[in-house]
Amino acid sequence: MVKSYDRYDQEKSFGVITSQSNIVWLPPSDVQSSSTSAGRALTSALEEILIWDIKTGEILSRLRDGLTPGASNAPTSSPPSVVTTLAFHEMTNIVAAGYGDGSVKVWDVSSASVVISFTGHKSAITQLKFDRSGTRLVSGASDSTIILWDLVGETGLFKLKGHKGPISGIEFLSEVYDNDNVDDLEDYLLSSSRDGLIKLWELKSQQCIETHLAHSNECWSMAVDPKRRDMVITSGNKDQVKVWHLDLGEEDGSKITERGSFTKTSKNRSNEIVFKRAKVGSSYLDLFAVQNSDRTVELFRIRSEDEIKRGITKRTKRLKEKGLDDDEILQSIQESEISMLITPFTTLRTMAKIKSISFTNTSKQLNLLISLTNNSIEYHNVPIPENPKKATPGELYSVKKHSLDMAGHRFDIRAMDVSDDSKLLATASNGELKIWNLRTYNVIRTFTLEGGYALCCKFLPGGSLIVVGFKNGDLELYDLATSSLVDRVERAHSLANDDESAAIWSLDVSPDGKTLVTGGNDKCVKFWNFKVEQEVVPGTDAVISQLRFKHTQTLDLNEDVLCVKISPDGKYLAVSLLNNNVQVVFFDSMKLFLTLYGHKLPVLSIDISSDSKLIITSSADKNVKIWGLDFGDCHKSIFAHQDSVMNVKFIGDSHNFFSSGKDGLIKYWDGDKFECIQKLAAHQSEVWCMAISSDGLVMVSTSHDHSIRVWSATDDQVFLEEEREKEMDELYENTLLNQVAEEERPRDDDEEEVDEATKVSRQTMETLKAGEKLMEALDIGIEDIEAVKEYESLVKQGKSAVKPTPNAILLAFNMTGWEYVLSVLIKIRPSQIDDALLVLPFSYSLKLLQLIEIWTNKQNINTNIVNLSLICKVLFFIISSNANEFINQKDPAIKNQLIKVKQQLRDQLSGTCRQLGVNTEALKFVKQQWKLTHETEFIDERQQREYEDKKAIKRTYTTI
Repeated sequence: MVKSYDRYDQEKSFGVITSQSNIVWLPPSDVQSSSTSAGRALTSALEEILIWDIKTGEILSRLRDGLTPGASNAPTSSPPSVVTTLAFHEMTNIVAAGYGDGSVKVWDVSSASVVISFTGHKSAITQLKFDRSGTRLVSGASDSTIILWDLVGETGLFKLKGHKGPISGIEFLSEVYDNDNVDDLEDYLLSSSRDGLIKLWELKSQQCIETHLAHSNECWSMAVDPKRRDMVITSGNKDQVKVWHLDLGEEDGSKITERGSFTKTSKNRSNEIVFKRAKVGSSYLDLFAVQNSDRTVELFRIRSEDEIKRGITKRTKRLKEKGLDDDEILQSIQESEISMLITPFTTLRTMAKIKSISFTNTSKQLNLLISLTNNSIEYHNVPIPENPKKATPGELYSVKKHSLDMAGHRFDIRAMDVSDDSKLLATASNGELKIWNLRTYNVIRTFTLEGGYALCCKFLPGGSLIVVGFKNGDLELYDLATSSLVDRVERAHSLANDDESAAIWSLDVSPDGKTLVTGGNDKCVKFWNFKVEQEVVPGTDAVISQLRFKHTQTLDLNEDVLCVKISPDGKYLAVSLLNNNVQVVFFDSMKLFLTLYGHKLPVLSIDISSDSKLIITSSADKNVKIWGLDFGDCHKSIFAHQDSVMNVKFIGDSHNFFSSGKDGLIKYWDGDKFECIQKLAAHQSEVWCMAISSDGLVMVSTSHDHSIRVWSATDDQVFLEEEREKEMDELYENTLLNQVAEEERPRDDDEEEVDEATKVSRQTMETLKAGEKLMEALDIGIEDIEAVKEYESLVKQGKSAVKPTPNAILLAFNMTGWEYVLSVLIKIRPSQIDDALLVLPFSYSLKLLQLIEIWTNKQNINTNIVNLSLICKVLFFIISSNANEFINQKDPAIKNQLIKVKQQLRDQLSGTCRQLGVNTEALKFVKQQWKLTHETEFIDERQQREYEDKKAIKRTYTTI
């Protein structure tokens, strides 16, 4: 009988507040009180998108799409793709998310579901922008291409190639902005890239009309003033920031002109530039923020035209007094144009490096939402002075109003443990210990660790006390019930003469819960008992009982101790040493029992099976070794991971175990057959530690990506043969797609890069499968049509004929052949149709052409009127992609067929156009009528009376 195993799949991922993408401020939802709410924060948490309530710190919505890691159909070699950039369109309430694999997904925020998916880029998306109407989306990626997507037609319109580096900024531009009509489409696109260039593209002609060298090295960010629309700011390496003048009314070549440059205070590059207009009294304050890659955000003020005029007048007067002539004065004013236009406003400083910033939409306040690299979000307010023009940068300071940092750690989690009842999870990092509820995944306790960097932690039996070991050698005991530090042993491990502390690398508790064993790099293993002592409360006569560590004995060794593990029967203690060996000693007498040799690098983790018969060791040499604990013989050495194996853990009462490594993978092994049962790919970087519940049904892992993932055993079974087959299929699919990508564009080495617009095309497994399904449907459909034709011709000739039996699929769906092919075609996503049709051989294109003739004939055209745009799209693609073959065929039948299809379509489309024209005019008339009855203009009665009095006749005479 074939052995099966329980499948582990991901139940929950938490602990990430913000990850790689930018942060976006969203207005308060209908549920929130808009007067008191600070709004919502939209950010990414690896492969998920999170919407936070800024004030309360709660997750309002969690957007996730794709397969659950560990599931039977989930990939085993690569983790889910992370969200790299986000864009929000307020009018339509949709969010566009760009992913690390080059895909773009458009989400509906209210229903938390994916509306459209696009694939076109070959690498991570770096920029996303909606146009004003929200019907088009432009994306820029690390592969240096820009794609314009049509959200209504769900297709990629074209791909713009010209840049030679990752895209760092994109903006839609229009010559004339009509605020009343948002449906007017923008005509231009401005893009910047890390190749140092900024390009202006005309969208109608799909051409690059201007290219400027913005910076001699990289151009890291770009922004266009959304109010004036005549100022562009770009930033380069270090402290250089350039200002450009934009006028789309000028001739090509002079639409963008350089005005000058200025330097910012920070020497670090700037990752983002954001404009903001705030209202101060009756006037407006124009600002822009430059977000640096360090811990600062610099705010600059753009002076108004009146201020600049006054400044020029003062400067001219001053220079004339110095005796300069008119030409020198003019030159001096031109040189100082930027310093007169832009002045520093203030600088915001945060506790950690800044990843991204976003201004809120409130016009009367200056609020800034900041995401930090240490997995937290801050909300700052900059008080606007009554007279901002006279304020100096030193006077203004930002106030941190809100902070989102409870739901995750600031640093990597280096220690973790699950309580005996599997209800609590403890995670420890540098300066912080958090206790999580494994049912709700909420933080229930947070301790600030005085000892600093925690390296190991362990629940004591009962689950209410937790021991933590530190890098500085301290040992601490915390009580969860009272949220207090119960006992602390300073320098529990210390180097020679107690001068220097030694790190406690590992600790373990004996099965009876009475003894604690710690191992450090002072070459000692120390044993501690827990003793209840009576202590007098200072200042009173009251006596309370306190639990204390009591050092009982020390085992001296000749090398640093990396890991300690007590066997479940309490008989042995296994100690891993820096000399790559593992020593097993008797727990009671401390006498040496076994020495396990074999690893080439130090052993990082040890575990002993529940029956105390097997011991597994994992090492930095990427191997896992399984040993017998009776004779110390090595049963098997497995090359387990592509990097250091950080952890191994046995599962419950079995010989199956988990291993995790720096390669980001978690693997599930059979310790008797020495085979890999399952590969769990979910973490984006090194997996630091794992913890398993006592019953083995729940496993928790944590990584350098800050995420904590809970894996649970399901009823679904894993069969080794099926899992191997799945891995082979995955490898084959990846190889196939790589080959297709290489064949798509063979570029010669001497070929020159030119600015060009090409079709949006990228083959994926979905498009290849869609093409195969279409080919199968065409075979069935054509076979049915030909059989019916043959039967009808025989009947016409008066011969006896048996009516053909349709294909089983056609019978099942109760369809004719041409109806079935059309239904298959409709099911293919609009964004994937071109790639699916590209797979079809020429013979199948002819079959499809034959069917198009049937779909558009007089009998069927009215039933297919809804799908006419799709039929036309398919027809045009087939003709354009197979043009050479059609010409070379010189077949009169094909020519006649095309003429017939053309005539049928033109007749129908001209009728449809007339109908649409009538409907459009009717709608305009209805709109006009509605305005007449519903819109009223506000009139100030006093002003109206004054106006009428002016026009009135001054003196009147009575006629007798």
